[in-house]
Amino acid sequence: MKKVMQGWAGAVGACLLMGSCVAISAQSSQTLIDRGNAENYKVYNTTPVILYGPFLLDTSETSTTIEWITDTPCQPKVQYGEGKLDHEVVPQAQGLVPVGTLQRVEIKGLLPGHTYQYRVVSTRVVRLKAYLPDKGQSLESQTFTFTTLDRNKPTASFSFITDTHEDIPRVHHLMKMIDWKTTDFLVTGGDGVNFAESRDQVFDTWLGPVSEELNHQKPLIYARGNHDMRGPFARRLSDYLLAPEGNYYFTRDDGPMHLVVVDTGEDKPDDNHEYAGLLADAPYREEEFSWFKNLSSMDATFKQAPFRVVVMHQPLWGWLDHKNREWTDVANGEGIDLVVAGHYHKFLHIQPGQEGNRFPILVVGQDQVAHVEATANEMKVTVIAKDGSVVDSFVVARPRR
Repeated sequence: MKKVMQGWAGAVGACLLMGSCVAISAQSSQTLIDRGNAENYKVYNTTPVILYGPFLLDTSETSTTIEWITDTPCQPKVQYGEGKLDHEVVPQAQGLVPVGTLQRVEIKGLLPGHTYQYRVVSTRVVRLKAYLPDKGQSLESQTFTFTTLDRNKPTASFSFITDTHEDIPRVHHLMKMIDWKTTDFLVTGGDGVNFAESRDQVFDTWLGPVSEELNHQKPLIYARGNHDMRGPFARRLSDYLLAPEGNYYFTRDDGPMHLVVVDTGEDKPDDNHEYAGLLADAPYREEEFSWFKNLSSMDATFKQAPFRVVVMHQPLWGWLDHKNREWTDVANGEGIDLVVAGHYHKFLHIQPGQEGNRFPILVVGQDQVAHVEATANEMKVTVIAKDGSVVDSFVVARPRR
């Protein structure tokens, strides 16, 4: 796994002997930088390592979330700005600065369509005490850039991959197939893992390779898959991938396109014996359905957008049986223009009318990349196979509303 930065790693121990203190690492003895009196906290000469990231999540017109993982507990901050790094964000949760290996900072108050520089900073926390905690050195990343979304720009585009199922070479190959010069952001359609077992597994086999290829500059938008809901780490995945709205379903605006991210949940009912009573997907999906059917009345940008695109994992809204038709009816009534999904592991183009839908449903295979590009008058949709050949290409004309 490629590392963005290198630093000292290893567990740090401290010993006090005759008024002096020494920090011991696995590699070498590292001398404490002592502030000289009891009123100051102690700082050890030990530096954290960034294991994964930084990468950008759920960028909108006015915000972005920057996430990275360190090898030891740290306090995070992000320095950013347009012409220079003249702003700084230190996160807080209920009045406390988070200390951990997950570094996650949301930047708000940005301007649509502007390009910003940013740099992440991690300061090691050696021992978290009530008073005068022991600290380490700070690690600064390189300076990277990102651009916020903008509904007023003339074009918008995204690429879509799905169902990579812990196949690292597949992830790298798909990501290298994408023309990043013509892609505003990446949507991953879920099932990045067979099941979520641990943080390291999730990042080593999925999010790490994806974030490497995003090159710290292009945003990631995540539509949850059913396999991502399984395993002992599934209940922790929200710490790393939940959108700022607090759900796995939300909307984004970019150019002429209004993007609707839908969470299709599990692919079997809650009472299936495999879940042993630990799944409560039905009430969650009911809440999501209430949100979905009120989009046009609650979201002004939904009405104004020339195109309305849904991205999700399961192409027919999940396992809800009788509710599937209701979702389709709402999507028809709301004027959805395109659905992009995965789950089947093979390509399928469901034409308007085949499943009661008035819009095309594009199912992307495991070894394919879909690219959607919208102008004021049309959306061009292209699916590329692993060997570079065109699987499908079609145009969606701007509807009359």
